[in-house]
Amino acid sequence: MYFWEYAPQQALWWAKRRQKRHNWNEPIAIVASMIRLGFCFDLLDPHNINYLDEIHQEYKTVNTAAGVPIPRNANHYKYLDCAIFQYAYAAIEASGEKVDSARAVYVPTDSTKRIWERSWISRDTHIQVCVRNQACILGTWLYHTKELEGSDGVKESEEASSIDIEFEDQESSQTIEGDADDGSSSIDGEGEADDSGRGR
Repeated sequence: MYFWEYAPQQALWWAKRRQKRHNWNEPIAIVASMIRLGFCFDLLDPHNINYLDEIHQEYKTVNTAAGVPIPRNANHYKYLDCAIFQYAYAAIEASGEKVDSARAVYVPTDSTKRIWERSWISRDTHIQVCVRNQACILGTWLYHTKELEGSDGVKESEEASSIDIEFEDQESSQTIEGDADDGSSSIDGEGEADDSGRGR
Protein backbone atom coordinates (compact mmCIF):
# COMPACT_ATOMS: atom_id res chain seq x y z
CA MET A 1 0.00 0.00 0.00
CA TYR A 2 1.47 3.33 -1.08
CA PHE A 3 1.25 6.75 0.56
CA TRP A 4 2.50 10.24 -0.17
CA GLU A 5 4.24 11.53 2.94
CA TYR A 6 2.61 14.75 4.18
CA ALA A 7 1.30 15.47 0.68
CA PRO A 8 -2.52 15.41 0.42
CA GLN A 9 -2.42 17.81 -2.52
CA GLN A 10 -0.13 15.39 -4.40
CA ALA A 11 -2.64 12.61 -3.72
CA LEU A 12 -5.47 14.78 -5.04
CA TRP A 13 -3.59 15.63 -8.24
CA TRP A 14 -2.78 11.95 -8.81
CA ALA A 15 -6.42 10.96 -8.26
CA LYS A 16 -7.62 13.62 -10.69
CA ARG A 17 -5.21 12.40 -13.36
CA ARG A 18 -6.44 8.82 -12.85
CA GLN A 19 -10.03 10.00 -12.95
CA LYS A 20 -9.48 11.78 -16.26
CA ARG A 21 -7.45 8.93 -17.81
CA HIS A 22 -10.00 6.25 -16.92
CA ASN A 23 -13.08 8.45 -17.40
CA TRP A 24 -14.35 7.91 -13.86
CA ASN A 25 -17.57 9.63 -12.84
CA GLU A 26 -17.29 8.89 -9.12
CA PRO A 27 -16.28 11.69 -6.73
CA ILE A 28 -12.72 11.70 -5.39
CA ALA A 29 -11.94 11.17 -1.71
CA ILE A 30 -8.51 11.47 -0.09
CA VAL A 31 -7.73 9.13 2.80
CA ALA A 32 -5.04 10.01 5.37
CA SER A 33 -3.27 7.58 7.67
CA MET A 34 -0.93 7.69 10.63
CA ILE A 35 1.88 5.21 10.02
CA ARG A 36 4.63 3.71 12.16
CA LEU A 37 7.40 2.77 9.76
CA GLY A 38 8.70 -0.14 11.86
CA PHE A 39 11.65 -1.87 10.18
CA CYS A 40 11.99 0.56 7.28
CA PHE A 41 14.07 0.15 4.13
CA ASP A 42 14.65 3.90 4.02
CA LEU A 43 16.29 5.09 0.81
CA LEU A 44 16.95 8.51 2.28
CA ASP A 45 19.75 6.66 4.09
CA PRO A 46 22.86 6.51 1.82
CA HIS A 47 23.85 3.11 3.25
CA ASN A 48 20.60 1.66 1.97
CA ILE A 49 21.11 3.23 -1.46
CA ASN A 50 24.49 1.50 -1.67
CA TYR A 51 22.88 -1.77 -0.58
CA LEU A 52 20.18 -1.45 -3.25
CA ASP A 53 22.86 -0.85 -5.89
CA GLU A 54 24.62 -4.04 -4.80
CA ILE A 55 21.32 -5.92 -4.93
CA HIS A 56 20.75 -4.62 -8.46
CA GLN A 57 24.11 -5.94 -9.61
CA GLU A 58 23.46 -9.30 -7.94
CA TYR A 59 20.00 -9.50 -9.50
CA LYS A 60 21.43 -8.92 -12.98
CA THR A 61 24.18 -11.51 -12.46
CA VAL A 62 21.79 -14.19 -11.18
CA ASN A 63 19.19 -13.64 -13.91
CA THR A 64 21.76 -13.45 -16.71
CA ALA A 65 23.33 -16.73 -15.58
CA ALA A 66 19.87 -18.34 -15.47
CA GLY A 67 18.94 -16.98 -18.90
CA VAL A 68 16.05 -14.99 -17.42
CA PRO A 69 15.25 -11.69 -19.18
CA ILE A 70 15.85 -8.60 -17.06
CA PRO A 71 12.81 -6.29 -16.99
CA ARG A 72 13.10 -2.74 -18.23
CA ASN A 73 11.47 0.39 -16.88
CA ALA A 74 8.90 2.22 -18.99
CA ASN A 75 7.72 5.81 -18.60
CA HIS A 76 4.85 5.03 -16.26
CA TYR A 77 5.54 1.43 -15.28
CA LYS A 78 8.78 0.73 -13.43
CA TYR A 79 9.10 -3.01 -14.01
CA LEU A 80 12.82 -3.15 -13.19
CA ASP A 81 12.40 -1.10 -10.02
CA CYS A 82 9.64 -3.43 -8.85
CA ALA A 83 11.73 -6.55 -9.55
CA ILE A 84 14.76 -5.14 -7.72
CA PHE A 85 12.73 -4.15 -4.67
CA GLN A 86 11.10 -7.58 -4.46
CA TYR A 87 14.54 -9.20 -4.74
CA ALA A 88 15.89 -6.88 -2.02
CA TYR A 89 12.98 -7.62 0.32
CA ALA A 90 13.53 -11.36 -0.16
CA ALA A 91 17.26 -11.01 0.55
CA ILE A 92 16.68 -8.97 3.72
CA GLU A 93 13.97 -11.32 4.99
CA ALA A 94 16.19 -14.33 4.29
CA SER A 95 18.54 -12.88 6.91
CA GLY A 96 15.76 -12.99 9.48
CA GLU A 97 14.37 -9.45 9.28
CA LYS A 98 10.90 -8.57 8.04
CA VAL A 99 10.63 -5.33 6.07
CA ASP A 100 7.60 -3.42 7.35
CA SER A 101 7.91 -0.44 5.03
CA ALA A 102 10.06 1.31 2.43
CA ARG A 103 10.54 5.02 1.87
CA ALA A 104 12.11 7.03 -0.95
CA VAL A 105 12.22 10.44 -2.61
CA TYR A 106 11.03 10.67 -6.21
CA VAL A 107 12.35 13.53 -8.33
CA PRO A 108 11.00 14.11 -11.87
CA THR A 109 13.63 13.59 -14.56
CA ASP A 110 11.95 16.10 -16.87
CA SER A 111 14.15 19.21 -16.86
CA THR A 112 11.06 21.40 -17.46
CA LYS A 113 9.94 20.52 -13.92
CA ARG A 114 12.86 22.46 -12.45
CA ILE A 115 11.66 25.75 -11.03
CA TRP A 116 14.57 27.52 -12.75
CA GLU A 117 17.56 26.50 -14.85
CA ARG A 118 19.91 23.98 -13.20
CA SER A 119 18.00 24.14 -9.92
CA TRP A 120 17.87 21.08 -7.63
CA ILE A 121 14.27 22.03 -6.78
CA SER A 122 11.64 20.42 -9.00
CA ARG A 123 7.88 20.47 -9.20
CA ASP A 124 6.13 17.18 -8.30
CA THR A 125 9.01 15.99 -6.11
CA HIS A 126 7.60 13.89 -3.28
CA ILE A 127 8.38 11.26 -0.67
CA GLN A 128 6.57 7.99 -1.16
CA VAL A 129 6.05 5.34 1.53
CA CYS A 130 5.29 1.71 0.77
CA VAL A 131 3.66 -0.09 3.71
CA ARG A 132 4.18 -3.86 3.52
CA ASN A 133 2.97 -4.71 7.03
CA GLN A 134 -0.59 -3.44 7.48
CA ALA A 135 -0.15 -3.42 11.26
CA CYS A 136 1.99 -0.32 10.68
CA ILE A 137 -1.15 1.66 9.78
CA LEU A 138 -2.19 2.99 13.18
CA GLY A 139 -5.19 5.06 12.13
CA THR A 140 -7.04 6.18 9.03
CA TRP A 141 -9.48 9.01 8.40
CA LEU A 142 -11.20 10.82 5.55
CA TYR A 143 -9.35 13.88 4.34
CA HIS A 144 -12.05 16.01 2.71
CA THR A 145 -11.32 16.99 -0.88
CA LYS A 146 -13.04 20.36 -0.52
CA GLU A 147 -10.35 21.42 1.93
CA LEU A 148 -7.64 20.79 -0.68
CA GLU A 149 -9.16 22.65 -3.61
CA GLY A 150 -6.97 25.67 -4.24
CA SER A 151 -4.88 25.04 -1.13
CA ASP A 152 -1.13 24.64 -0.82
CA GLY A 153 -1.51 21.09 0.44
CA VAL A 154 -0.54 22.01 4.00
CA LYS A 155 -3.92 22.89 5.54
CA GLU A 156 -5.68 19.94 7.12
CA SER A 157 -9.42 19.48 7.17
CA GLU A 158 -10.98 20.48 10.48
CA GLU A 159 -13.95 18.34 9.58
CA ALA A 160 -12.05 15.14 8.85
CA SER A 161 -13.89 12.16 10.27
CA SER A 162 -12.48 8.78 11.23
CA ILE A 163 -13.33 5.71 9.21
CA ASP A 164 -12.71 2.04 9.83
CA ILE A 165 -10.90 -0.08 7.27
CA GLU A 166 -11.02 -3.85 7.39
CA PHE A 167 -8.16 -5.73 5.78
CA GLU A 168 -8.83 -8.93 3.90
CA ASP A 169 -5.86 -10.83 5.30
CA GLN A 170 -4.47 -11.45 8.75
CA GLU A 171 -1.39 -9.25 8.46
CA SER A 172 -3.10 -6.43 10.34
CA SER A 173 -2.87 -8.52 13.52
CA GLN A 174 0.91 -8.78 13.30
CA THR A 175 3.11 -6.99 15.77
CA ILE A 176 5.64 -4.55 14.44
CA GLU A 177 9.28 -5.43 15.04
CA GLY A 178 10.87 -2.93 17.36
CA ASP A 179 7.62 -1.48 18.76
CA ALA A 180 9.18 -1.34 22.20
CA ASP A 181 12.16 0.64 20.89
CA ASP A 182 12.40 4.40 20.63
CA GLY A 183 13.13 4.33 16.91
CA SER A 184 12.74 2.18 13.86
CA SER A 185 15.47 0.38 11.96
CA SER A 186 16.75 0.24 8.44
CA ILE A 187 18.72 -2.73 7.12
CA ASP A 188 21.90 -1.61 8.80
CA GLY A 189 20.32 -0.28 11.97
CA GLU A 190 21.03 3.33 11.08
CA GLY A 191 17.66 4.33 9.63
CA GLU A 192 16.37 7.80 10.35
CA ALA A 193 12.69 6.87 10.62
CA ASP A 194 11.05 6.95 14.03
CA ASP A 195 7.61 7.13 15.57
CA SER A 196 7.05 10.52 14.00
CA GLY A 197 7.03 8.96 10.53
CA ARG A 198 3.54 9.35 9.11
CA GLY A 199 2.35 8.97 5.54
CA ARG A 200 -0.47 11.03 4.13
